Amino acid sequence: MTRRMWIAAAALLLTAACGTREPEPIAYGSDVCAYCRMQIADPRFGAELVMVKGRTLKFDSIECLVAYYKQAAGAHDVSSVWVSDVRHPGTLIDATQAHFVDLGPGKAPMGRGWAAIADSSDAVAIGISDPAAIKRWGDLL
Repeated sequence: MTRRMWIAAAALLLTAACGTREPEPIAYGSDVCAYCRMQIADPRFGAELVMVKGRTLKFDSIECLVAYYKQAAGAHDVSSVWVSDVRHPGTLIDATQAHFVDLGPGKAPMGRGWAAIADSSDAVAIGISDPAAIKRWGDLL
C-alpha cells in the first residue's frame, strides 16, 4: 500500500473508533429521558447529547438536557448537543447554533417552557416579538 492509502485507512479507523457526532432519531412515545426518566413524547421539545465515545443520550426537554449537560460537560464527555426545532417537530438542530425562547410555564414537558428555533426570525412565528427574549445556548448554561 502506498503511504497515502495507509493514511486514509488510519483516518477511517480513527473516525469509526471515535463514534458518531450526529444525533440518532428519537423514538417518540418509546425512548425515555436520560435525566428525569419520563417518556419522550412531544417531538417539539426532544433533545440529545452525543458523548465523546459515541453514546447518545436522549431528553424530553431542554430543561433536562441543560441539567444533565452541566454535569457531563464538566467531565469533558460531550461531543455534540442537539435540540428539536419547535417549528419543525422531530427535526434536531445543533444547540450551539440554535436560538431559544421561553414559551412560559406549562408550555413544555418539564414546565419551564424553553423551546428551540433554528433562526431568530422564527421567533415571531411562535409569538415572540421581543428580540431580548431570544437566548443562545450559552445563556441557558
